[in-house]
Amino acid sequence: MKAKYIVIPASHVDRQLVQHIQFITRVSVKAARTFRDEFEKVLDRLEEKPLEFPFDTDLNLPSELYHKAIFAKWYKALFIVEGNTVFLDAVVGCCQNTDSYGL
Repeated sequence: MKAKYIVIPASHVDRQLVQHIQFITRVSVKAARTFRDEFEKVLDRLEEKPLEFPFDTDLNLPSELYHKAIFAKWYKALFIVEGNTVFLDAVVGCCQNTDSYGL
């Protein structure tokens, strides 16, 4: 089945993912696998129905611009939808301050 939306990750998203995986792996390899699997599910949903995700209400972000996808209990993917393109701008730990991820 062909994706309805194109997901374009920002250049720093790979680095963020690696940092999260490295951190989680120190605690639990099983948890790291869960993180990976749930992130893959988020990517699949972004290709099909990204507008089903709510806007992020973080006061440090522009109002009603960034959508969020919560996964693996403590992480969120932040993205913008324009037409049939999803711009994945960050994958962050929910306990992080948004000032630290440059949006």
